[in-house]
Amino acid sequence: MRMVRLPAITVAILFLACATWAQHTVSDTNDKETISLLIQQVKDLQERVKALEAERVASTPARPADSQVVQASPPAPAAPPPETTTPVHDLHGLQWQGFGEADYKVLDQRQPELGTYGFVPGSAGNFYTGDFDLFLHSRLNDRSSVVADLAFEETDAQGYKVDMRQALFKYDVNDHLKLSFGRYQIGLGYYNWAFRSAAWLQTTADRPLVMEYASNGGILPTQAVGVSITGTIPSGKLGLNYIAEYGSADTIRPDITGDGLLNDENNGNHVNLGLFLKPDRVPGLRIGGSFYHDKISDLVTAAGSGSQTLPPGVNLPGEQQSPSARWDQTIVNGHVVYVTRRIEFLNEGFLIRHALIGGSGDFDTPAFYSQFSRKFGPIRPFVRYQYVNSSPRDLIYDDVGLRWGPSFGARYDVNDYIAFKAQLDHTARRGLPDLNGLHLQFAFTF
Repeated sequence: MRMVRLPAITVAILFLACATWAQHTVSDTNDKETISLLIQQVKDLQERVKALEAERVASTPARPADSQVVQASPPAPAAPPPETTTPVHDLHGLQWQGFGEADYKVLDQRQPELGTYGFVPGSAGNFYTGDFDLFLHSRLNDRSSVVADLAFEETDAQGYKVDMRQALFKYDVNDHLKLSFGRYQIGLGYYNWAFRSAAWLQTTADRPLVMEYASNGGILPTQAVGVSITGTIPSGKLGLNYIAEYGSADTIRPDITGDGLLNDENNGNHVNLGLFLKPDRVPGLRIGGSFYHDKISDLVTAAGSGSQTLPPGVNLPGEQQSPSARWDQTIVNGHVVYVTRRIEFLNEGFLIRHALIGGSGDFDTPAFYSQFSRKFGPIRPFVRYQYVNSSPRDLIYDDVGLRWGPSFGARYDVNDYIAFKAQLDHTARRGLPDLNGLHLQFAFTF
């Protein structure tokens, strides 16, 4: 305001001074004393302007250099589908975001099926609350920070458990080397890398089966404790990035059939390597892949038993009956993703191999999903197709079998804090009746 006022004041005073000088000139053009007085007044005004300008500069806080500017908010998801913003709250330097959901689901078959978040399978519909998430972020300095993803997850009989899905100390050396230590979401493919646990962040009401959290019946390892390294590779406009992870994933996966059995994989230390490019010429495009390797077991337990023994009626053939049997698990991923403010086109494929160590038996499980959505104002219709085909002789995935089918629906963003989703699912299952379901979800952020 002062910068705008000072020149205006100066011009006005000069105008008045000139008018006064003109009047004196008309009355007495030879009055040198009057002219000298006017000149002195102009000089005094110029000095006053300089003094006010110096005062303004001194009172304005100095702006730090660009390299010293600290980003106050935590990093957003890599590609949030909804065209909305989420609030970030600051409490004495600790920034947090909250997310929640309320769901209603109904299936047309009484045959048991995966029951996540307290949903009871059967012909009757059930309400449940899914995850209540808190994302925490604290920046320690311009290079280091701490992030956490704390989920309060509904279990059977409307009980709740706390799941620390991420707890990381992050240190960014530069754009080419970013280190994270602690519990992380494994960067296996795109979806698990880009989307955190909150349902608000994704277009659909649920995650694709192959990318569902292992604790909810998903078939891939999703979290581990160790070190995750990411960064860019100098490649010009190609936009090449890498990810390298080494850690321990202790995966315990419930049978997807809802039979009450748990599969404790007793993971070893895994290695995950990935590359992807994001070319400047096509904003929103990402093409990449990853390679994952681990050694796992197939320890089957009854839910809640706490015992690593097979429930009655469950028998394994020959040498594979031993709880000490170990399997090589290799997972190869490839993905092509295109995400803009309006368009979301996700495509991922996986090949999962289990090979018995010291014995015969190799099993390959192909899986993929493809999802497309287009935003029209506050409404985003979507369609998704997914496929998983596991051998019934693969003891790790003997509950999965062949499953395929479409899902379609729409997301409606009421405002920047509330969204409503409606989703219809059809799943064909080998040896079981087709499964049809309706999933309604009220998602919110705060």
